[in-house]
Amino acid sequence: MATDLKISVKRQIDRLRKQLAAATGRVSELQEEIKRHELVYDMLDGRKTGKRSRQGRPVAGALKRGPRGAMIDWAAVFATLPDQFTLDSLRAHETAGEKTPAYHRQVVSRWSKEGRIRRTGRGMYEKT
Repeated sequence: MATDLKISVKRQIDRLRKQLAAATGRVSELQEEIKRHELVYDMLDGRKTGKRSRQGRPVAGALKRGPRGAMIDWAAVFATLPDQFTLDSLRAHETAGEKTPAYHRQVVSRWSKEGRIRRTGRGMYEKT
């Protein structure tokens, strides 16, 4: 009797999973259909449709907006740093200081890979 109940429950779970997969597929189809209709509506209304249809990489050279919201020109930050600097001096910079310490390490790593700086010690860097 217990095995019959387990088999019945297992079949019910499998049936529900199939229904969920079908419903999820239907939801994505409906979302695509809504997008198509919005596009047609905007065209009929005379609006430009570039914003909805354009996706992809940002424009080269564009400033990046981070999670804290500030856009930073890292080339300008690099130019204002002394020939020898530390991560603490980068954190103390008036513009770059808005970012997190982890982000500062990423920036320094990027500059190092680009050959703009080299590491002289722990947390200490020198412009090349």
